[in-house]
Amino acid sequence: MFSSSGTRYSVFQGYVHIGTAIDVSAKVLSNLLCASSCSETENCISAHYNKATLACSLFDSLAFHPRDVENDITVVNSIAITENSRAQLFGT
Repeated sequence: MFSSSGTRYSVFQGYVHIGTAIDVSAKVLSNLLCASSCSETENCISAHYNKATLACSLFDSLAFHPRDVENDITVVNSIAITENSRAQLFGT
């Protein structure tokens, strides 16, 4: 997936962050808009979007755990994740 700024993001359905968000926005209409917000925010490397609440939380870290497969979407800047770290973080 690409944000509006052209930054490439990997998408992981059913995961949420462990840690404190550097910014939170309400009423965000899609995970693409959430990713775009991350690409425009200094130090943001990943974001969590909840489809049920329309909340977008931005993070400067990579730490996750499984949650609601239907509503929780995590997007990670592709520069910040390698195949090895992808397997360690998400088991994929």
